[in-house]
Amino acid sequence: MKLYSKIALFAAGMLAAASCSVNDPFADNMEIGQVLPTVSWELGSTMCTAGENAAFLAKYYTTSDVATIDHSEVWAMITSSESAAATQKLISSPAYTLTVTANDTVRGMHLVSTFPHSQAVLSGTEYHLDASFPTSSTLSPITWASPEQWDQEKFDLYYPAGFQKEFCDKMVSYLTADSTYLAGLRQLYINYDFTREQIDAVNAKYPSLTPIPFSDSQEAGSTKGDLWFDIDTKTITGYYYATLEGGVKVEHEIATKDDAPSGIDPEKIYPVYKAPHWIFCRYSDDTGGAVTSVRHEYLPLWKELAEMVPFTAWIFNGADSSYSIEFKRTYYIIPQFRVIDSNGKIGKDTDDKQIQLK
Repeated sequence: MKLYSKIALFAAGMLAAASCSVNDPFADNMEIGQVLPTVSWELGSTMCTAGENAAFLAKYYTTSDVATIDHSEVWAMITSSESAAATQKLISSPAYTLTVTANDTVRGMHLVSTFPHSQAVLSGTEYHLDASFPTSSTLSPITWASPEQWDQEKFDLYYPAGFQKEFCDKMVSYLTADSTYLAGLRQLYINYDFTREQIDAVNAKYPSLTPIPFSDSQEAGSTKGDLWFDIDTKTITGYYYATLEGGVKVEHEIATKDDAPSGIDPEKIYPVYKAPHWIFCRYSDDTGGAVTSVRHEYLPLWKELAEMVPFTAWIFNGADSSYSIEFKRTYYIIPQFRVIDSNGKIGKDTDDKQIQLK
């Protein structure tokens, strides 16, 4: 073999040896000759009443010839899980529930209990420790649901800031973005007790519009929703035709068919039926019947009225006279069993365990 070949082989061998020395995973992760106690344990139950002791059975041993078992410990981390929800009950449509959830670490890993090794019993080649560790009574679960009396302080304590506003804004958006929930808007007008001052104040902001009435009719025995239902498809009050403007269908009302522009096909001119002044009731060539919608110019007025409805009115369930909310908070203990020998070496059970407090 040539001299330079021998040198190359020698260099490669040295490089491999150096590489093994630098990247030895055993040397990186443990002390040479270190022997830790071997540990396992089982919980008596994954549920425990807050304030009571949680039972367990631990098993451990050591093969070290330079240390003996000194004692064992239970450590634990406390976490919580919350859910807060509210459901709309003022009107039948749209159905809406807002739910928020949160998970948090209440307390990091900390020492809970210490057990002397003398408390364990030798069974064959391992020691058994049949014991328990305490839980705190302050970690009892919390539930607040369907209260008959409203408690704003409790709500503010349990629910995140901005929850009420987010809920109300969503309902207003649903009802007034377009006429999808026309029936829901009518129910809002009927079911919520708007005051005369509220109706008058909103009407005053839109002087160009015919005012929304505070009372549908002055006739004795009439109900609040009578005027909204005053739709008569046998009475034609005008006509309309539709055009596409920027890809959007726009409906144009006219008094008579003769008022339509010359380029409009007479067969595409449809009747408008008698209805409350804020309702556009028209014939639909798509459905072959009458369809209704809130007139576009009235949607801002109805939006302001809907914004006056408080959160508590949206969620009040008249069927059982309660508020449709539900808050739950549950605490969990994530425990770990440790065995410490006379040299301070610690053996741990690495299996994930969890106890729900009830």
